[in-house]
Amino acid sequence: MDRELELSALEKSWERGDHLIIVYGRRRVGKTELLKEFIKDKPAIYYLCSLRKLPYNLRRFSAKVSSFLGIPEVQFSSFQDAFEALKGKGKVVVVIDEFGYLVRDDPGILSDFQEIVDEKLKSSGVTLILCGSSVSLMETRVLGVKSPLYGRAERYVKVEPFNMKQLRLWFHDASLEDLIKIYAVTGGVAKYLEFFTGRDVEDQIEENFFDPFSFLYLDALNLLMEELRDYSTYVQVLEAISLGYNRITEIANYAFLRPKDVPFYLNVLSSLGIVRRVVPVLSSKKAKRGIYEISDNYFDFWFSFVSPFQSEIESGYREPAVENFRAHFNSYLGRVFERASRELIVPLLPFRPKEVGKWWKGGVEIDVVAYSSEEVALIEVKWSSLTNRKARRVLKELESKGTALNLKGVRHLGLVAKSIEGKEELREEGFLVYELEDLMS
Repeated sequence: MDRELELSALEKSWERGDHLIIVYGRRRVGKTELLKEFIKDKPAIYYLCSLRKLPYNLRRFSAKVSSFLGIPEVQFSSFQDAFEALKGKGKVVVVIDEFGYLVRDDPGILSDFQEIVDEKLKSSGVTLILCGSSVSLMETRVLGVKSPLYGRAERYVKVEPFNMKQLRLWFHDASLEDLIKIYAVTGGVAKYLEFFTGRDVEDQIEENFFDPFSFLYLDALNLLMEELRDYSTYVQVLEAISLGYNRITEIANYAFLRPKDVPFYLNVLSSLGIVRRVVPVLSSKKAKRGIYEISDNYFDFWFSFVSPFQSEIESGYREPAVENFRAHFNSYLGRVFERASRELIVPLLPFRPKEVGKWWKGGVEIDVVAYSSEEVALIEVKWSSLTNRKARRVLKELESKGTALNLKGVRHLGLVAKSIEGKEELREEGFLVYELEDLMS
């Protein structure tokens, strides 16, 4: 699938003669493929950093520059000298992939690249692209206000996973339900999508997640080990959340931590895009009713269905994991569908909402609450096909639950489901009714 928007942004920067572009995003999301597509018809140097010492990377980068210049291999004494050698060679794009590896080994490299940008690139035809997979590192140490590179890039491109609508372009012949299933276990991450064909999806999930030698089985822990030092503690925190222990004290008890230490681990996982804190819509962000959830679908699925059965899977006895998956996957899909619906429904609403989210209080929940200063929408989400009678019952219950919400304005009641019998009739009566096809169109 093409990254048309991202490629277009990079092309505009190239044509404009920008000197520094920052590209970043979650691992496996497709950044390298994007950059290789961008440079394929341009004079370019592509260098993938190694998780080794700076002199090793400088030596290999020197070889790349020498090869590009068509000269005997030169060992430059610094990255500054390497970029100095590119002056006067015309327009060229230099991609340094996994730049975070250099920053981890030697934080002072950021000052070196500040000098490169300020003194070497301004008088050359070089467009430098720094690419990183550690989102937290890129956003704080490379892009942050304290970074020597702060404010120097002309373009920032954050490469996101594909959304559910984009998955339709990848899997042309898949049913909408199968697209939801693929999205629910991959989160739209490009590398993970490669393991699916769009057919026999549940069989492919079993094949890829419950085989101890498969990529999708191994990658969750591999990613955590790459990003985190004390990764085993983070695993326990994620296990706790996947089991429904989603408040600070509950997580602490499960993970054998002191409650005051838990926020540190949650903040790190949040910075990696794996976990997020959710508060009821209309509440302050500091509301005590806030809970934590695993926001990355791949990690959510892995810790819900793989982690509890690791010992059995790795001993060759995967049947309990598969049986648990078959028994509970539909419920998990309901949770994913509810979260996705809160995003997909926004352009379908009859007004532009100020805020959209979930609301709960005292055991009463409403899946989607959207409101503006003049209008309110209360919507229930069901991962099932509803008869007209069932749909009306859900809407009646929703109306009752909505009385607890102190929101003024025109009130709309709505329903989202796979399919709804008598959809048009309900719409004529003023209800907001959406089927899966409506959300994905």
